[in-house]
Amino acid sequence: MATTLDESGLRFAFDGDAVKFDETAYYRRHFAYQPEGKGVDFIALSPGRVQMIEVKNCLGHEAENQWRIGKDNSSRAKRAPGQDETDRDSVDIEIAKKVASTIACLYGAWTKASRSDSAEELAELWKAVTDSQLPADGKQLQVILFLEGNFGCRTRPKSTIMTGLEESIRKKLSWLNCKVSVIDSEHCRRHNSGFAVAAT
Repeated sequence: MATTLDESGLRFAFDGDAVKFDETAYYRRHFAYQPEGKGVDFIALSPGRVQMIEVKNCLGHEAENQWRIGKDNSSRAKRAPGQDETDRDSVDIEIAKKVASTIACLYGAWTKASRSDSAEELAELWKAVTDSQLPADGKQLQVILFLEGNFGCRTRPKSTIMTGLEESIRKKLSWLNCKVSVIDSEHCRRHNSGFAVAAT
């Protein structure tokens, strides 16, 4: 069953079921009060894979987000004067935190499913995330940073930036059996990512 969801001026058409994680009832009513309790934008399910997807649409706002694509906050000094960085990290740190928080929220919902109607939806997602095929590699957990924007330059193409972020995120999530990808709309047009992307 295909699902269409909007985020940051983009429309994502998924091959299977998907939810906008931070708009689920349990997240809004309970988990949002957890300190730094922020989760990924989407969780998508299709045969053979579970996807946790974070969307960063920086198209037209590359200059103000340039510091966020430096690994491990290494480019923080390059932010624009007066630019607010409160509660903001480079995207590799941010997505690693959000994946951990998402898993914690799903587990929390599963523990409360029998006592909370709002927890039921996420409790079902927890079952998908804990599918016995995942540790056996019969099914894949994919962590995806969708990074839209013209960040590349002559000396440092965007593909190099994306590869560096991918390696940094993979290292931070080495505690988890998952495949990490940093992609954009061009990648989605050329490969089967499990979803298509268009501007809204």
